[in-house]
Amino acid sequence: MSKDRFTTTPSEQWLLFCHPNKGKVLDLTDSGFQVVGMCVDTLRQIFKGRMNLDFLTDIQHSIDLNEKQMTFLGYEWLIGKSSKSSGYQYRLQNNDLGLILLFKMFHAKAESESSHLKIECSPWYLDSHTPEQVDEFLGTIADNILRVPTSHYPAIHLAVDIQGWEPEHDLADKVACRSRRVAQYNGFENIEFHFSHVSCVYDRCQSFKFGPSTSLQMAIYDKTIQSEAIDKLDYVRHKWERYTTAHGGSYDPDRDVFRVELRYHHSIIEQFALGSYDSNGVIGLSLKSYAEMTEHLHGLWQYGLQSFKLKHNTNYFHPIWTILMNDLVFAPEGINKNDHPTHYQRHYKKPDSFSGKNYQLYLGNYIWVTICRPVPESDYPLSRYWKNCKTTSSGTILPCITRTSIPRRMN
Repeated sequence: MSKDRFTTTPSEQWLLFCHPNKGKVLDLTDSGFQVVGMCVDTLRQIFKGRMNLDFLTDIQHSIDLNEKQMTFLGYEWLIGKSSKSSGYQYRLQNNDLGLILLFKMFHAKAESESSHLKIECSPWYLDSHTPEQVDEFLGTIADNILRVPTSHYPAIHLAVDIQGWEPEHDLADKVACRSRRVAQYNGFENIEFHFSHVSCVYDRCQSFKFGPSTSLQMAIYDKTIQSEAIDKLDYVRHKWERYTTAHGGSYDPDRDVFRVELRYHHSIIEQFALGSYDSNGVIGLSLKSYAEMTEHLHGLWQYGLQSFKLKHNTNYFHPIWTILMNDLVFAPEGINKNDHPTHYQRHYKKPDSFSGKNYQLYLGNYIWVTICRPVPESDYPLSRYWKNCKTTSSGTILPCITRTSIPRRMN
């Protein structure tokens, strides 16, 4: 729009937004808006199988000797026990590679087949390897830790870094989603020191989270502050400079960068694999490896933005969301977008057969009550109870719950 505010010219950067009714104009070029980065922030690959007992014995022996490091696959790893909240007993960590190995589940025996191995890949490991190289090395790790390992659905985090935009204070109220779990963290806007008191104003929105971590979660946070806190600011700044230079932009190191991140849990990826279908109507996607996942990153990005909508009002999306949804193609460096049209849909598992669990609980509770407080045979003969039971095709005895089969309480 020209200075006289009457004549208009097309925007070369497509950052000019106009309200169709009120005529309000928003030009994001004034704020220096630009996308400075795009990446897969985290990959957590799960492998199923039985534990390699020889490897497990070596790990336990090293821990008993209070050893802090061990050599595995030609690399030095920090060794230790994992917290119970992670679900695994042991961990190996290599900060140079950017990998963490969690293995031997707490609630499963080593000899039984289960999800005994989870490998967490950092963004710098993913940046320095192709998807095929990642899958090959993770498969090598699994072959040495598990017996007959098979890859399972991974968890993945998709991230886009933005400069020239900061979330509003009421952003949490403008995001439309089904989740009721919302977290907001504010920083100090200003601090005033006096002799008698200290005055602080929490007026700088730094972090928002929507949804639980065990499902689909969206996070919006100040990536500059977060990178500085974990001593990775130089690394991410190098990535931002490289990305903006390749796309004809220029990263400004004096301005903060905010990240929009979509976090997909393992169970959500499995739902997509079972419920999505292609243009031919073939249901099911293969999403059990990183290379297979990379073909569908843009579709998952689009689905996530549709699940968490940043609204300008009840009728229109926020301009930032319009850019992220319509203009941005989520295809990080070295990853190609899937050109085949795919409809992404989640499949929710529902009980499709009778399991008899309620009847088994009823029978178990009845036996426990009769042990603790015996019932006289004259009052409730057991032979009468067994006559009211039936045997299923699997051989399980299930009681038929009727009014006559419910035991009477003793006075």
